[in-house]
Amino acid sequence: MDERIIKMIENYGEEDDFFGEISEEYINKAEEKLRVKFPLSYRNFIKKYGSGGICGVELEGVQGNLGASVVDATERWRKLGLGMNLIVLEDSGEFARCMYCADINDDRIFSFERGGIDLHPRYNTFNDYLIDIFQEGIDNW
Repeated sequence: MDERIIKMIENYGEEDDFFGEISEEYINKAEEKLRVKFPLSYRNFIKKYGSGGICGVELEGVQGNLGASVVDATERWRKLGLGMNLIVLEDSGEFARCMYCADINDDRIFSFERGGIDLHPRYNTFNDYLIDIFQEGIDNW
């Protein structure tokens, strides 16, 4: 993970902003429910942080034996037309930020609008996405 992301979390994170470290067992269960493999960049993030964010920014993830918000959000958006090979990272209600599963080998982050049919590329990498949304949260906090 990009050192800038770690510094942002260290400098602006508060107690309970993130669920916390997650075992492979729970990550595997979430992947099985969605029938995908998470991209390595996202997998590493949820393994270390579970789910959550800083300064009002929240990412979907895995919460151990409590479940997995990434599963809930992805299943909800799949009912609205999101492809089966995508996972939801952020659910704003009107749009979702998503990325392809590991099989696709595309680390870009896309927007998918409610009622839409097209993906709109937003970021080239998961790290670019995290840096931008965390910085926006910090700037607006």
